[in-house]
Amino acid sequence: MLRFVRLIAAAAFALLAGAPPAASAAPSADAAYARLAASYFAESFRASPANATQTGVHDYDALLDAADAAAFAAQLARDHRYLDRLAALDPNAMSPRGALDRAMLENALRDDLLLNGSMQVWKRQPDGYVQTASSAVFSLIARRFAPADVRLRDAAAREEQIPRLYSQARENLTGVDADTALIGYDDAIGSLDLLQHTVPQAFAGAGDRAAWARLRRSTSIAVAATKEFAAYLKRRFVAHPSGTYAIGAANYRARLKYEEGIDIPLDRYLAIGERALAQTHAQMVATAKQIDPHASTQAVLARLYRVHPRPERLLAAAQADLVKLRAFIVARRIIDLPPDASIRVTETPAFLRATTVASMDPPGPLERTASQAYYNVTPPDPRDSPSVQEQYLGAFNDYERPIVSAHEVYPGHYTNFTIDKHLPLTLTEKLLGASSFAEGWAHYGEQMIVDEGWGNGDPRVRLMQLREAIWRNARFVAGVKMHTQGMTVRQAIRLFETQAFLDPASARGEARRGTQDPTYGYYTLGKMEILKLRADYKKKMGRAFTLARFHHELLQYGDPPIPLLRPLLLGAADDGSAL
Repeated sequence: MLRFVRLIAAAAFALLAGAPPAASAAPSADAAYARLAASYFAESFRASPANATQTGVHDYDALLDAADAAAFAAQLARDHRYLDRLAALDPNAMSPRGALDRAMLENALRDDLLLNGSMQVWKRQPDGYVQTASSAVFSLIARRFAPADVRLRDAAAREEQIPRLYSQARENLTGVDADTALIGYDDAIGSLDLLQHTVPQAFAGAGDRAAWARLRRSTSIAVAATKEFAAYLKRRFVAHPSGTYAIGAANYRARLKYEEGIDIPLDRYLAIGERALAQTHAQMVATAKQIDPHASTQAVLARLYRVHPRPERLLAAAQADLVKLRAFIVARRIIDLPPDASIRVTETPAFLRATTVASMDPPGPLERTASQAYYNVTPPDPRDSPSVQEQYLGAFNDYERPIVSAHEVYPGHYTNFTIDKHLPLTLTEKLLGASSFAEGWAHYGEQMIVDEGWGNGDPRVRLMQLREAIWRNARFVAGVKMHTQGMTVRQAIRLFETQAFLDPASARGEARRGTQDPTYGYYTLGKMEILKLRADYKKKMGRAFTLARFHHELLQYGDPPIPLLRPLLLGAADDGSAL
C-alpha cells in the first residue's frame, strides 16, 4: 500500500457494529468514542482497499486504491472532519483506556495531516505507489481467505487497475531525489517477478479457461505499466533528481510525537541514541575479548559466522530454535502463552526474498478465515556462488539465529500477536499502534531472554545479541543525522561499518533504508522505553513484582505508544519520563 499513507485500516461493517467499547467507568463517553472510531475506520476502509485486504476485510478485494490529487484531498478533509468530532469528546469524561484510544486516533489523524498535508510526501515518494500495486496483488495470494477461483478473479481485476495507479503517480510526482527514485525503480523492477511468475504459480489449478485468459491479459497490462513506470523514474528523476529525502528537524520531531508519542528536543533524542551506540560498541568489544583476548572484534565475529547449518537444514534449525525458545519461556515463567500459540516455519515467498532474511507473517487483525501465522526464513539463493552462499548463511549462525527467532516468534512478534488475538481489544487497539511498541517489544525480548539465562552465560550468545542491538542503535543515530543534520548516504554507510561492525553490503542497505524511514530508530527507542517502564513498575509493585506479571500487564492494550501507556500501568507512580 501507499507507504506514505498512514496505515489506518477499517473493519467490516458487521464487525464495526459489534465492536466492544473499552471497559469504562464512563460508559457514555467511551461509547460515543467507539461509534466515532467505527465510523472513521469504515470510511478509511472504503478508501483503501489494499489495506483492507491486508487487515482481513474482504469486501473490496477487487478494487485498487485511488491515488490522484482528489483522493488525497478527500483523505485530508476526512482527517479534519474527524479531528473536529474528536475535539467534542472530553478525554476527562472517558475511562483511562478510552482516553488512550482517543489519543491514539487523534495522533494518527495529525500524523496523516503531517505526511500527506504539509509534507505532501505523495509528491516525492514513488515507491509508495509501487508498494500499493505489489502488495494489493500479493495479499490475494498470501492467504487462503477465499476460494482460489475468487482470489484469481480479484487479482486480475486489481492488475487491470495498476496502469491507472501509475498514471496518477506520474501526475503527482514533482521533486524526487536520486536515492528515493532509485529505490522506487529497484522495487518496481523487483515486482515484475511477482506479476509474471509468483501470481500464476499461486493460482495453478484454479479457475477456468476464461479466468486464465483474463489473468494473462491483466498480467500483460500490469507488467507493461510497471516497466514503463520504472523507465519513467529512471529517465525523469534518476537522471534529473531534485529535492532531498531529508524531512527536516521540525517534521522529524512531529513524527516522533504523533507516531511514537514522544515529545523531546531532538538534541536530547540524538544524545540518547549516540550513548546507546557507544555503550553497545564497548560491550561488544569487551565480550569479544572474553571469547578471544588476542583477536579483534571483527575476527571473533567472522569466526562465529562460520558455525551455521547447511542450506537444506536451515528451516529445520529454525524450527528447533522455536521448540527450545518456547520451552525456555515456559520454564523461566517469562510470559504466559495461550495454548494454541503455534506458528509454521516456512520459506520466505520469492517476492519478498530480496529484502527479507526472516520475518513473522501474521494474518490481519480482523482476519476470520485464514488464521495461520508463518515464520518466514529466507534460504540462500542456489544460483549464487558457494562463497556468496557461505557469507549469507553467516547471519544464521548457531548463536545469532535463535536471537532472530526470539525477535520474530518467542517471545517477540508472534507472542505479541497471539496474545492480542485472545484479548477483547477495542477496534482502535486492534488497528492502530506504534512501531516503537511492536518492534521495541521484539527487540526487548532479544536482550531479556539472554539476561534471563538463554545461552547459559555463553559470551558467544551475548555477543550475537549485542550484534543484533548495535545496528538498531546505529539506525537511531543515522536516522536523525540523515534527516536533520545533512549526513550523506556515504557517511551513513561509514557509520554502520565502523560503529556497528556491518559489512559494506549490509551497511549500504541500512543507509538506503534510512533515506525513506527517518525514524527507524524505533527498535532501540521502544526497547529503552520498555526497560524504563519495567524498572518503574518493579519499584511500584515491590515484592509483588514478577517478570511474567509485568509482561502480562504490558501486553493488555495492543501496541500503543509507551508514553501514553505508562499511566495505565503505573497510575500515580508514573514520573512522566518514558526514557
